[in-house]
Amino acid sequence: MAVKKTLIPWSSAKPAPVVMISGNEPVLIRMAKDRIVTAARKSDPEEIEFDAAGYQGGELLMAASPSLFSSSKLIVVDSVEKCSEAFLADALTYLDDPNDDAVVVLLHGGGNRGAKLVKKIEANGFPRVDAAALKNERDRAKFAQGRFKAAKRQIDESGMAALMSALGADLSELNAGVDQLVEDTEGTITAAIVDQYYGGRVEATGFKVADAAVGGDAKSALSLLRHALSTGSDPVPLVAAVAMKLRGMAKVQGSSGSSGELASELKMAPWQVDRARREVRRWNEVALGQSLIAAAEADEAVKGGGRDPVYAVEWFVSEVCRLARQR
Repeated sequence: MAVKKTLIPWSSAKPAPVVMISGNEPVLIRMAKDRIVTAARKSDPEEIEFDAAGYQGGELLMAASPSLFSSSKLIVVDSVEKCSEAFLADALTYLDDPNDDAVVVLLHGGGNRGAKLVKKIEANGFPRVDAAALKNERDRAKFAQGRFKAAKRQIDESGMAALMSALGADLSELNAGVDQLVEDTEGTITAAIVDQYYGGRVEATGFKVADAAVGGDAKSALSLLRHALSTGSDPVPLVAAVAMKLRGMAKVQGSSGSSGELASELKMAPWQVDRARREVRRWNEVALGQSLIAAAEADEAVKGGGRDPVYAVEWFVSEVCRLARQR
C-alpha cells in the first residue's frame, strides 16, 4: 500500500501528538516551530527540549509520560538528522503508541539519517512540515506576498519588484523587510516606500547593475558595478544577476497571453513577467541572443576560466549596455 504523504506548508503547522519539521531553511523552521509552540502553550504544558544527537535511551518515553507538574507535554527534539541509534529506536517505538496529551516536535534538517523515522511518520499519518530552502525568486516572492496577505497589508507590483530587488536573494533579509514594512508603514506599500527603507542597500547592487545594464545606461551600470566590487561583492553573483534578467527577457520575448498565464508556464512571478516584457521591448532579437552568449562567456570567466574575474564582469556589463542600445 502506498504511503500517504503528509507534507504540509509551514503556514499550516499546528500541534499534533507527533509533528516533524523537515528542512534547513532557518526562517521557515522558526516560523513553523513558533506556530506549533504558541498553540501548544495554550494548554500550559510542561516543556522539555533535548538534542537527538546526544540522546540517551529512554529519555523520550520518560519525557512524554504524564508527570506531577502537568498532564500535557511539549517536547522539542533538535538535530534529528544527527540522531543517535538509541533515539531512533525509541522514536520508532513511540510512534506506535504516542501520548495524545503530548506534542512532540521533531526538527529534521535533511539528509538520509532518520529516513526510517520519516517513513513511519508518514505511514502513521502524522504531519511533516516542509521547511526546505526556497531556491528561486518566485518562491521567495510568493512567501513575501503570503506574509503581507496574512498581515492584511497590500503591496503593489512596483513595491514588490523593488522589495525583491533589494532583499529577494536572502529569505531572512526578506522576512525581516516584510516585518519592518508592515510595522512601520501604513496604506499600500509602493516602490517609493520600499526605496525609502532599502534603496541604498549594497545587496541591491547586483540587481540594480542588471536594471541599468539592460536599460543601456552604461554610466550608471558601471558606477554601480564598481561600487559593488569595492564593497566586497563577488563577480560571480553580479554576473548571475545580469544573466538572470537577460534570461527572463528571452523567456517572454514574442510571448502572448496574460502575465498570470505566462508566470505559471515560465515559472516566474507575474510581476517578473510584466517587468521583463517592458524591458525586452527596447531590445532586438539578435542583440538579446548576443548578450546571452556574452553571459555564458562571462560566467565561465568569473568561475575560473579567465585570468581576471573583475575584468570579465566589467566587460560583460559594458557589452550588455552596448547591445541594449542597438536598434
